Amino acid sequence: MVAIIAAIFAFATTLIVALFYFALAFGAPMGEYAFGRQLANTAAVINQTAGRVLGGIHRFFSAVTGLFFLAIAGHYASMLEWLPSLLDAHGRAYVLWGLTGLWALWFLSNITTKNEQEKRMFTGISGALVVANILIMVFYRTA
Repeated sequence: MVAIIAAIFAFATTLIVALFYFALAFGAPMGEYAFGRQLANTAAVINQTAGRVLGGIHRFFSAVTGLFFLAIAGHYASMLEWLPSLLDAHGRAYVLWGLTGLWALWFLSNITTKNEQEKRMFTGISGALVVANILIMVFYRTA
């Protein structure tokens, strides 16, 4: 039951983060929350009423990042048997180890960033994903 709750949390969280990056790709004025302060400041166009809108290349990278998070959400959905799995049990375990490492690196990058908006938005999310993946690895059982 713990692994199921953790996988549902990881699925929902990665899906929401994917939607955030798709919103950036389509021009949402939240560029200061992504790609670090330096990248957001150099790429952003100041919009007097709404904040920062990313430029063309950064919109492209936002779309790619959104697809990446959407694929990860699909992995969690397949673990919950909401989607057919493309991997066997061993493959899913390797992916979980890789995702745990990825979330740990994302967490470290968020706690060390100088961008306060990004730090406030993503530090808790990335840390919670590390914990969720560890819980899935410890409690997940294949049938």
